[in-house]
Amino acid sequence: MPHLNDAAIVLRRSDYAETSQILVLFLREHGKVHAIAKGVRRSTKQRFQPGIDLLESGRVVLSVRQLRQEAMATLVEWKPTRAPGGLHDRLDRLHSAVYVADVTSRLTEDWDAHPAVFDGLEASFAALAVVEQVLSVVTGYQRVVLNETGLMPRFDGCVGCGRAMPSERSVVFSSFEGGLVCRDCEPARVEKRTVRVPNEVLTGRKDARGAEIAGLFDLFHYHLSHVAGREPACGAELTRLAAEMMRAR
Repeated sequence: MPHLNDAAIVLRRSDYAETSQILVLFLREHGKVHAIAKGVRRSTKQRFQPGIDLLESGRVVLSVRQLRQEAMATLVEWKPTRAPGGLHDRLDRLHSAVYVADVTSRLTEDWDAHPAVFDGLEASFAALAVVEQVLSVVTGYQRVVLNETGLMPRFDGCVGCGRAMPSERSVVFSSFEGGLVCRDCEPARVEKRTVRVPNEVLTGRKDARGAEIAGLFDLFHYHLSHVAGREPACGAELTRLAAEMMRAR
């Protein structure tokens, strides 16, 4: 069976039998891969072996039978290159890291490579380990993954009629329609959400500040949850954090 050697990030993990793990890995050059890691939790009297950690990065060698979605790989070798470290120092950092990992898992397909998403995820983990304002990092990654997967909504005009959207007042967003909706087209849309973030921030022409970060997270989170079919892990915790930022403005 052929072997793959690639950089990898652990998006999910679960214990299997007494000494093994089932992993969801995100590889830089090969995309999302499900793998079984046999014996990685086998401990001895001299050494406790907890296995491979969630959110850990490393170089992986996998044995694969065939490159297709239903094929599970077998882990041959794992060399850690970055431990979660500072992500465990604060609860909001850990929640944010789990959130972006789960978003990655839900929005990408097996064996579909997205090097820019991988690099963005690695950069987000590094930033979250030291940053004070976690939502600014999370919104940056939300934008990366939406752009790279082709799921970024339209913010430059109404998805119904194409009319340019005013930036000075609140507008309406529809995840089902894939973007902003003007007041004339709004009544025909059942699924909609009021947006109170300047258009320059939505399109990325201007950096979000203060409460704008919370508003941007709220919009992207709403859209990601709609696309994925459920709220990403730790989404409720980050939503509460965004609400606190909005109240403090």
